[in-house]
Amino acid sequence: MSNSNFRYLFYHRFTTMRLFSKLFFYLLFVIICILIIDGNLNYESEIRQFDIDMTTSAEQVGRIVAEMVSHTWIESDQQTAIQSIENANRASQNATISWAWLDETLKIYGDNNPELYSFEKADFTTPISFIATDKHRKKYRYTFVPVAITGTRKGLIQHAQTIESLEDFTQKMLIRTLTITTLLALFSGIIIYFFIHVKIRGPLEKLSRKAIEIGKGNLVPDLDLKGEDELVSLGQIMNDMCTRLLIAKEKNHFEHLARLKTLEQLRHTEKLSTVGQIAAGIAHEVGTPLNVVDGRAKMIISEPLSHDEIVSCATIIKTQSERITLIIRQLLDFSRKKKSSLKTRENVATLISQVFHLLTPIAHGQDISLSLKNPKHTQFDCQMDAQQIQQVFMNVIMNSIQATPATGTVQVSIAHVMLKSAIHTDDQMKKRIRVEISDEGDGIPEEHLQDIFTPFFTTKQIGLGTGLGLSVARELVEEHGGWIDVENRHIKGARFSIFLIPTEAS
Repeated sequence: MSNSNFRYLFYHRFTTMRLFSKLFFYLLFVIICILIIDGNLNYESEIRQFDIDMTTSAEQVGRIVAEMVSHTWIESDQQTAIQSIENANRASQNATISWAWLDETLKIYGDNNPELYSFEKADFTTPISFIATDKHRKKYRYTFVPVAITGTRKGLIQHAQTIESLEDFTQKMLIRTLTITTLLALFSGIIIYFFIHVKIRGPLEKLSRKAIEIGKGNLVPDLDLKGEDELVSLGQIMNDMCTRLLIAKEKNHFEHLARLKTLEQLRHTEKLSTVGQIAAGIAHEVGTPLNVVDGRAKMIISEPLSHDEIVSCATIIKTQSERITLIIRQLLDFSRKKKSSLKTRENVATLISQVFHLLTPIAHGQDISLSLKNPKHTQFDCQMDAQQIQQVFMNVIMNSIQATPATGTVQVSIAHVMLKSAIHTDDQMKKRIRVEISDEGDGIPEEHLQDIFTPFFTTKQIGLGTGLGLSVARELVEEHGGWIDVENRHIKGARFSIFLIPTEAS
């Protein structure tokens, strides 16, 4: 496994685990919060009910003892009545029952429990219960029940019950609540973990992997998810999308091939149009050496020549024949329809010189000069398809020749410049090769500047152009990562600037 694949798998697994962990812990946190709230409410309710039960039980015992003491007090005497309280106290295991005078009780507990003053009312018979500490700072629940007795002092039955049972119950309830909450949270977490892992995490990983594969160009609809939930539906939608993308990709492929074929045909058509215009000039260029060959051949046939004269004539014939062959080869090479070759390192100045050689007869025929400004000892190498870039220079220079009046000059200059790209979004200043082709014509009307590179747009007379030359030139230059601009010169004429990416010297 390569490092990039390993990093991708690690990052994808880590991202999926992070999403899974967040979802799991959020759900578990919510469940724990709900369980804690519910447990706390149940806990408080149980404690409150236990305290109510203690109070109710104490009041019932107090009432029974109070009735017994009241009856004994009236039927017998005070000592017997109090003795009956001690007997009842021995029968109680978890509480202490004793006799208390109201005035003494108020002194001890009245400040903190003002409700005890209600016993001073003659008709108040309701028991009063509260929690207080004794002299040993031990907490008890005290329940006081009034007793109907004779005399001026009012008596009470004091029922004192330690709250240790309440504290024990509270502790047990707390442990029980925590245990139940922990167990429920644990089992809920386990259930949620396996549910998310099987039903969500697994399908999500498959969907993520498939999405990345689609981004890399794998459009095979091979996503397989089992079940009937939304993620399975999403997987089916993704498979359908892959199928439609495959169909669209094939359609685009065929349309692209057809477009390339059409563009190639248009380029060749424009090239043949240029060849037709060059042919007239080359006819004169070829005619001159043919006349020389014909004359020298007639001299050898009809005149008695010495051996040296014959050798001289043969040498001249050979030289002129090679000149004719070179001209015809250059024209044939330019007119032939070839497939785009792999880009190789070529010299821009050399290509322009070859174009000059082909176009010189046409330029001279119209009394126009071709000038190349090429700084010495400067390399203008570029990775290119030489035939395509040669066609670019041929189209633009031919266009400039046609726009230049007699005795004018078409000037071509080559230079290195630093500037930003006009077709890419980067803002970096980079080194470029700039080829400027300037004519001395009337320039381009302002309203036509935006349309000058539009296919089939031309301002020339019928028969002088197809309207494809500049559009083909721009497309070929952009295929090489460059661009072409046009502007009217301040003096006279138009200037075309072609920018190419140079190859650094190795």
